[in-house]
Amino acid sequence: MAYFSLSLLFEAFEAKTKISRKAYEHRIVLVQFPAKPDKATLIEYCKQHLTEEPYQTADDTLDFWQVSKIIDCFELVEEVPENIHTPLEVYSRYFDDFDITREEILEKYFSDYVYED
Repeated sequence: MAYFSLSLLFEAFEAKTKISRKAYEHRIVLVQFPAKPDKATLIEYCKQHLTEEPYQTADDTLDFWQVSKIIDCFELVEEVPENIHTPLEVYSRYFDDFDITREEILEKYFSDYVYED
């Protein structure tokens, strides 16, 4: 098994209406695969392992986060201790400009992203 770093853009949605809350988070997650995964495998992995339960917000709505874009996936060449449980979030950054769209975030911060929808 090899370790891979997944660079992902998450988006927040209202649970009842499935309407975007225009809130975004970039996460880098450490995962394990036997070989470099293809796009379909990554999408299925994200659906199975990187979903979150809805939670109550301060404005009394239920929200949830889901993967909105797979930005990149690359194999780690560094040694990783064998006792690490994956998936393991190793980086997170919120985008708090609520006037920005997913496409604008991708263009501004991730112009070289790999995976197309």
